[in-house]
Amino acid sequence: MADDHMHGMSAPRLLRMILKELEHSSALGIVKELFFSAREDDPFRLERYGVILETPLGVAAGPHTQMAQNIVAAWLTGARYIELKTVQVLDQISVAKPCIDMADEGYNCEWSQELSLDQSYDEYLKAWVLLHVLHDYFGGKGAPGMIFNMSAGYSMEGILSPTVQRFLDRMGDCAADVEKLKKELAPIYPRVKDLHIPGRMSDNLTISCMHGCPPDEVGRIALYFIEGRGYHTTLKMNPTLLGPERVRGILNDTLGYETVVPDIAFGHDLPYDTAMGILKNCLAAAEKKGVCFSVKLTNTLETENHKQNLPDKEKTVYMSGRPLHPISISLAAKLQKEFGGALDISFCAGVDALNVADTLAGGLAPVTVCSDLLKPGGYGRLAQYVENLRAAMSTAGAKSLDGFVCKRAGSSDRWAAAIKNLEAYAARITAKGSRYSKVAGNKPDVKTERSLPALDCAAAPCKTACPAGQDVPGYMARAAAGDPAGTLAVILATNPLPNVLGKMCNQACRSKCMRAHYDDPLRIRDVKRCTAEMGASGLTPATANGRSVAVIGAGPAGLTCAWFLALAGCSVNVYEAGDKPGGRVLGKMAKEAERVERDVRNILDMGVKLHLNKAVNQAELAVLAARNDAVYAAVDEPLSTAGFSGKVLQRIVAPGKTPGLVDSVGEGRRAAGVLLARLGLLAADLAPAKAGTDARSLRKRQAFRYAETAKSVDAANVREEAARCLQCDEYCGICASVCPNRANLLLPSSSRTWPVQEAVADRDGVRVITLGTAKAESPWQVLNLGDFCNECGNCAAFCPSAGAPYRDKIRLHLSRASFEAASHGFCRTAEGRFEGKRRGEPWSLRKNGGTYVYEDTRLRAELDAQSLNALSVELRDGLAAASLAEAAQAVVFCEFAADAAAPYIE
Repeated sequence: MADDHMHGMSAPRLLRMILKELEHSSALGIVKELFFSAREDDPFRLERYGVILETPLGVAAGPHTQMAQNIVAAWLTGARYIELKTVQVLDQISVAKPCIDMADEGYNCEWSQELSLDQSYDEYLKAWVLLHVLHDYFGGKGAPGMIFNMSAGYSMEGILSPTVQRFLDRMGDCAADVEKLKKELAPIYPRVKDLHIPGRMSDNLTISCMHGCPPDEVGRIALYFIEGRGYHTTLKMNPTLLGPERVRGILNDTLGYETVVPDIAFGHDLPYDTAMGILKNCLAAAEKKGVCFSVKLTNTLETENHKQNLPDKEKTVYMSGRPLHPISISLAAKLQKEFGGALDISFCAGVDALNVADTLAGGLAPVTVCSDLLKPGGYGRLAQYVENLRAAMSTAGAKSLDGFVCKRAGSSDRWAAAIKNLEAYAARITAKGSRYSKVAGNKPDVKTERSLPALDCAAAPCKTACPAGQDVPGYMARAAAGDPAGTLAVILATNPLPNVLGKMCNQACRSKCMRAHYDDPLRIRDVKRCTAEMGASGLTPATANGRSVAVIGAGPAGLTCAWFLALAGCSVNVYEAGDKPGGRVLGKMAKEAERVERDVRNILDMGVKLHLNKAVNQAELAVLAARNDAVYAAVDEPLSTAGFSGKVLQRIVAPGKTPGLVDSVGEGRRAAGVLLARLGLLAADLAPAKAGTDARSLRKRQAFRYAETAKSVDAANVREEAARCLQCDEYCGICASVCPNRANLLLPSSSRTWPVQEAVADRDGVRVITLGTAKAESPWQVLNLGDFCNECGNCAAFCPSAGAPYRDKIRLHLSRASFEAASHGFCRTAEGRFEGKRRGEPWSLRKNGGTYVYEDTRLRAELDAQSLNALSVELRDGLAAASLAEAAQAVVFCEFAADAAAPYIE
């Protein structure tokens, strides 16, 4: 089985799918609000190889340029310099999985295309034609301002092989294939017949010489492409060119990373002096040939596989992203000084929305991106690049990129200005304490222990991590809307101590905040504190229900339990051995006595009666149990509950352990729930209804970062801070945004309820027993497309559950080839018919009028199409009993695919 093999989609099907999505103002899971729209007066336009690039931005050779849909997604969001995935003669390699770890600094163990050369060509051809069609669809004038830049490696022998030569020839002359595709697309988009789509995809190439390529061979490869092929040629250099002392000095000593760069990385890469000779030879050869020669900085950095989330068998992995940026900028500054600022350098190391203007101000263009787009927000992050660049150039008063370089440096000499800007920038970002250091960027792991269900998976990791179960997204939404009373009401629905926890909470929620993968975790505790200080919630107890409960201990657990019991209408008396409420935990907070007093007063205002200096021993416990309907012993020292027939609920505390403040609040709320259930009562529904989520604006918010975030929060900026919340509980979509292949889809869904049933064989046949009901109620569900998924593992790294979306979510195969190669998932074989595999075992489903007929190796079941109740069941191979859960779930999955994923299915 080959679950990690990708299968390309035909150009007509891909175009039809994109056009259907565009009817709803999105494409490939990206909302139109994140699309790039070119302006004729954009100052950042760049001429390259005789083409005017609409932006100086692109995607680097890597996962974002391997499949046609990836390239289209990048183009939609502003990428115009498309560095195609590197090809080589070994086009049947097996990549170890997972192959990407981007949780903080980036690491990977994949280094070449996973498709054959012919498949790679097909993907690039489809993308080439589709981008011309989409350029026309969006009203673009003239030719699309984009470049397809080939990338090839890794040896002279491989490059000269017949298969690589054929690939290069076809990339240079694809006129016949373009015309063929135009005819195939004409029934879908008739205007394609009149579009001028060049029959040459590329006349330029970036050489990717893998770590260890002999120096003389690097020079020969470069001269071959310049002289033998006549290509505009770019040589990608390795960061090791900066030398071991400088590289390790920046990475380990200054920035504080533990990453190990082995000696061999420097031993088998180009020495600096040799590289200078190669560059000068290539510059001379290019001038003579009449083509351009440039340098690309930089390749990834070869490192040891140590503590990375990558297969142990991969001893060497390649570092990219944030820590590579200062190293590569330093190398750029050194090279430009060597060449007087006149060296043509493009750049791809660790660029993001917050440094793209600084990078371009150093004369480095075009800029391509990979690692940053593998983080939450994905391709959509490019929208902020454009926004920030427009703002920076406007502030500088620059009308062109060259003008921007000069304005930044305060010099009219473009070459001298580039050197000045680069040196100043390099000094700033290689200093201790820069945002590229490990300390500043030591991002928390948002993964939680929550399992990942196939349906209804959205859950905020902050809420999952909170021992008190605080609805953080709920009160952030209210705070962002400027509703302090509503905010406080949401907080009080799970926590009656907002003043205390607004100051003394251990902030387990903040350590799991998804914003950490963008800028800084939300200052959740500060928002709670400000809210508690700003106003009252207006909560009132329910009508008295005639039940009385005694609570022993006025610590956080006891006070919390009393609060929820009182709100449900119970008469509550709290007995405290000390002379003031708070117990051991709150009693230690002398500096916060006013906050404790405020929260206690609010609890007492709900009708709770507090009795101080009232220690309760075993005999008095019996009296309380006789006088009350229930007792909660919220004390650290256990009291015997024997003989009280379930009336007394004893708090369990591990020997020698004092429960934490937040844990105690959570325990008290859960205890109230248990007692209310014993009394046959319902807990009060306290939280106000949450306003509906604007999914489109949220999807844009999920792509943007903040250059600066609040160091502290007060009434003046609480709304701004709360507005950074990503509302992960209602609309997650993280796995969809980080997937470069567009294999994870977040699709709208309708609520569906079905019975949980079991079939049991008896003398009269097979009985169906209903055990309960199950429900899918989220308005959004995640679907995994098996054809597009190569199981790189990136979605698993960022999913805030303990699961992996590519394994645990519904997997739909769009093609028969993908389905047959896989061990799990399903595909549609005809209208109303599906075939599937589960753990390698086959199943099938067909719609038969008002019923569904489900079959697998264990059973055959006929289900009512509306209710999903089993109408008849046949157990196979003498099976005595079997769950029908998978049969009902298959219907739910297939209905969802046939409805929400309709644009993807033919």
